[in-house]
Amino acid sequence: MSTASSAPTRQLPVAVGERPVVAVKGWAALGAAVLAFQLFVLVRWISGPYFKSVDPGPTPLPGWMKVALTFWQIVLPIAGLVILYRFVIRPWWRERRIGLDGLMVVAFLVLSFDDPLSAYIGHWYTYNAWQVNMGSWVNSLPGALTPGTPTHQVAYPLLIVPGAYMVIFLLVTMMGATIMRRAKARWPGIPRLGLAAICFAVMVPFDIVFEGIVFMPMGSWEYPGGHVKIFAGTYHAYPLNEALTTGLIFTMFACIKYFTNDRGQSLAERGAEQLGGGPVRVTAVRALAVIGLVTLAMTVGYTIPNTWFGAHSTAWNRDIQTRSYLTYTCGEGAGIACPAPDIPLLRNDNRDQGANGRDFGRDYPPQFRYNRG
Repeated sequence: MSTASSAPTRQLPVAVGERPVVAVKGWAALGAAVLAFQLFVLVRWISGPYFKSVDPGPTPLPGWMKVALTFWQIVLPIAGLVILYRFVIRPWWRERRIGLDGLMVVAFLVLSFDDPLSAYIGHWYTYNAWQVNMGSWVNSLPGALTPGTPTHQVAYPLLIVPGAYMVIFLLVTMMGATIMRRAKARWPGIPRLGLAAICFAVMVPFDIVFEGIVFMPMGSWEYPGGHVKIFAGTYHAYPLNEALTTGLIFTMFACIKYFTNDRGQSLAERGAEQLGGGPVRVTAVRALAVIGLVTLAMTVGYTIPNTWFGAHSTAWNRDIQTRSYLTYTCGEGAGIACPAPDIPLLRNDNRDQGANGRDFGRDYPPQFRYNRG
């Protein structure tokens, strides 16, 4: 009798313990696949013709814009290094362990690779080519359709995006977790979905103010092809699809941080401590798992929907098309019309009609000439 009653007791912990171990292995495998894919694309980019700086063209930048962009290209890399030291390097040196915040910092740094990917089919955003750049890996992605040549391609700002992802994304994630914590204290019976909805309701207007009103007028990046815009006639027009998708991923990141178990572990990393192999192996598995979860959130919440918007770009306005440092994938410099509902999609795999656009440009020429001061 004792054997019959004790058998379930011995089996239950094993069954319960195996489930999170299997889950963390799956999330870590996804994270490893993400890193392998990024490595493949980056090697293809660096060794190919698209590893080339995009020239900002003849339009002079306002002096205040140069000051602002120089400031951020200095501050954000430094701030990113400080964040890496504070949340990743120092905890590892002292405790041989990295907390969830540190793992998310690593994941956000990896995630900065994804920032330009929504231009996979067509251009709807643009970076300022005056910033330090070596083009981008968009046209090095397997199967990428968006038009681009080495001199007229997406100009990824190397000193802006990685630091911004580590610093801003971490701070916003902390803010979102705090919002949900206070909401839970105010309404103890509120379900998880209700907490996420409250967070989302804050994140959307936050991004409208932070990105659309404060940051975008500085000219580091713009969304000329977005949908339902404020400041619609200006170079810094801000679209509603950016507010909704950015608010969504900010909410997802906050949920990853807030909804943890009693050990402070996120959904992806639970069970890593059962794998054995010492702190290096456990931390590596946890980091890969969080990278996998964060990248999945970004892909579902931002990249996929905005790739659709990129394929259905609205018309780029005159103000941005006359600025060569913002309009270089189309317009006068590239010799082709910028995206609009009445402009056919130009595919990068159509040779002269696509990547170089000579035939396309004859039928659909640029609408405006650059402002040369």
